[in-house]
Amino acid sequence: MSKFILVTLIALMTFNGVMAKDGKYTLAVHITNPLGAYTKYGGGAELRIRQSAWMISSVKYNGIYAGKQFRFEYQKYFKTYKKHENFFYVKLCGGDATYDGSKLSLLDDKTKVIIGPVNYVGGGAGIGRRLNYKHFFLMFNLGAKYVFLPPDFPDEYHERFRYFYSTGPGAIIDLNMRLGFQF
Repeated sequence: MSKFILVTLIALMTFNGVMAKDGKYTLAVHITNPLGAYTKYGGGAELRIRQSAWMISSVKYNGIYAGKQFRFEYQKYFKTYKKHENFFYVKLCGGDATYDGSKLSLLDDKTKVIIGPVNYVGGGAGIGRRLNYKHFFLMFNLGAKYVFLPPDFPDEYHERFRYFYSTGPGAIIDLNMRLGFQF
C-alpha cells in the first residue's frame, strides 16, 4: 500500500511541477479517516485542475473484514469563489476482504472461521465539503457506494458476509473525512 501511494505521489509531484507554472494546478496529499484509524486508515494523492480533481487513494481495513481497498475518485467543485467549497464526486473502488469470525466473539460467534481473501469491485457517488485553511484542508463526503462480490461466491459464505455491506469495506453508506496538505 505505501509503495503504491509513494509512486503515485512522486508521479503527481512531477506532473504538478511541469504544469503549475500558470498557478491553476494544485497537488494535495491526505490522510483518510484519521479519527477512525483503529478500524481503517489510509491516504492518497489528489491532482486538481481548476474546478475538477482526480484522487487516487488506498485504505487498509482492520475489522471483521480485514483487507485493502484502492479508489479512484473524480470530484467536481462548484462555488469555488469561496474559501470553503462544495463538490460532488463519483468513485470506482476495488480490493480484497478476509472474513475473520474470531472478531465477532461479542455477538456469540465462537467459530473462528476465516474466509478469504475475497476480491470485489464497485463504485459510488455523493456530495462533499472542503474546508480550506491556506495549505491545510479538511474534507467531508457523504454518498452511496455498492460493491460486487465475485459471481462464483459460494452461497454458504453469504451469511458470513452479512455485515460486509454495513460495517466493512463494502459499506453502502460512503461517509469519509480526510485531513490534508495542499500545495
